[in-house]
This record gives sequence, C-alpha cells and structure tokens, in this order.
Amino acid sequence: MTMPYLCFLILLLIVFPASNSYSNSNRDIPSFTLMSWNMQWLSIKPTSPIVRSDADYQALQHFFIHYSPDILAFQEVDSIEALYRVIDQQHYDIYLSERAKNPEDHFNTNNQYTGFAVKRDIIVDDTTDLSQLSSPAIATGIMMPFKNKLRYGSIIRININQQSVVLLNLHLKSGCFTAKQLSKQKTKACKTLAQQLQLIKQWLKQSQSVIIVGDFNHRISNNQYFLNQITNEPALINSLSTTINANCTVKLTNKVIRYRTYKKLIDHLFTTKNITAIKQRQINYNKQQLSQFTLSDHCPLLFKLVLN
Repeated sequence: MTMPYLCFLILLLIVFPASNSYSNSNRDIPSFTLMSWNMQWLSIKPTSPIVRSDADYQALQHFFIHYSPDILAFQEVDSIEALYRVIDQQHYDIYLSERAKNPEDHFNTNNQYTGFAVKRDIIVDDTTDLSQLSSPAIATGIMMPFKNKLRYGSIIRININQQSVVLLNLHLKSGCFTAKQLSKQKTKACKTLAQQLQLIKQWLKQSQSVIIVGDFNHRISNNQYFLNQITNEPALINSLSTTINANCTVKLTNKVIRYRTYKKLIDHLFTTKNITAIKQRQINYNKQQLSQFTLSDHCPLLFKLVLN
C-alpha cells in the first residue's frame, strides 16, 4: 500500500467515523432505515455538470457505507454504473427509473434519474413508474399543454415484516419554493408543480400502505396546506420530515467555489398512518468534508421507520 493512499484512508476515517447510530443490527425490532439523497448529477460522463475525481467517489462510498441504509431513495443519478461506484454491488440491487429506457424523455447529453438501491435481503417488486410527472400538463388535460421531460416518480413495492409497502420516490419541478408562490401559480414552474401534485393525489388514492419520499423542490411552511395538495384525506398521512431542523451547508462548484447554508428542507418524507419514525435526521457535512471532497449540494435525510 502506497503512502498517499494510506494517508487518504486515514483522512476518510477521520472525516467519516466508523460508528453507525442507525444500525439495524437489532432485528427483534421490525424496523428499517431509509435514506433520501439527491446526489447532484452523479455521473461518470465527462459532459456532466459535476465531474468527480476518484477521491470524491471514494469519499461518497465511505459516507454511504457509514450509514448503510436498508433502502436508498436517490435522485440525480444518470446510470447504474455511477451509483455502483458509491454503493456495494454485492449487498444492494438498484431499481433505476423507467425514464432511463424511454429515449423520448431523454436529453441529448446529461440526465437525472430517480430510483432505489435496496439491500438484497428485502423482497422487492419493481412496479410501473409514475411517468406522467414528466409532462404533467398533458397528463392532467390542460388546454395548452407543454412537454417538460421531467423526472419520473420511481415506484417499488417492498415486503417488510410480512407487510407490503409501496414507495414513491420523487424529484419534482424546481423553481416554486414557497406556499405563496404555489397558491398564486403565476409562473410556469408553479403551474407545473401544482399539476404534479395533482397527479400524486390521484395516485395516492390507489394505495393503502405508502411512503412518499424525495426532492420536492419546495419548502413546506404550512404542513396542512401542502397535505391538501397531495391527498384528499390529510388526517391519514404522517409528515415525518417536518420535525427535522435543517442546517445543511454545501459546496457549490459552478465557476467559483462557494458555500451556502440551507435552513429549510426541500427534501421530504410522507407516510400513511401505519408507518412511523423512530428516528429522523438530516445528515450534515462538516467543514473538512466540504473542503476536501465534492459530495452533493443536498444533505441526505435518514429515517428509521417502523410498521405498526
């Protein structure tokens, strides 16, 4: 082992300590861990807006192994090959959005896909995506539709403790961040987001045991108002991310490196009432991680969930 590589491993152990407070080692508790992570243009293509070094990928891999969630709901991943540079192929299966197989919804160079990585001891049924989210105006029958080529909602069905649960992983339209903007719907972004929420409401009627998770690109200041946008029965839905105190500092690597701290979540998790959280938190990067590596412009959310 060369000295530079040894130094790199030592740095990783310092930056990402080995303990795992969300370990699922106690299998007497019928619980599972779920991480939601927008991975910011995770790609091995040289044309990607974010080009990562081998050291960046090793840091991401160590970061993921440290938490080792039972299920990862990912956003902004453009290939299985890129994701397997972060997660362990021997222990996880990847369920990539069906959008990856539909050229009509591709862009010429770089694409962002949703999907799941699930530990192989969990029974999974890879079901049909909520592809209507790509062009919601067309799907909702708006008189003047436009084709967006937006991200699909990835859907899987899992079996946990002999119970079936459906997971919907979202990456919704960006640009409509507040309730006031959404209610007025003056911009194309807000009109599109409202249409996507309407499609989610229609889909939610069909399922009984559900987790909805992902990057909503929207700050939820009024939980009751937002629940009314995605369900006709808000009393039957848990909003499990609302208790998380957001404090996510990220490194933005466009032309000039700069740092920004986000105090409001745009990543969220909702469940039906039969699913609750034992723990929930945002995983924040520290200064050393941010200065040494290119990780993501989103801090992951981590939940330990239990089926009642």
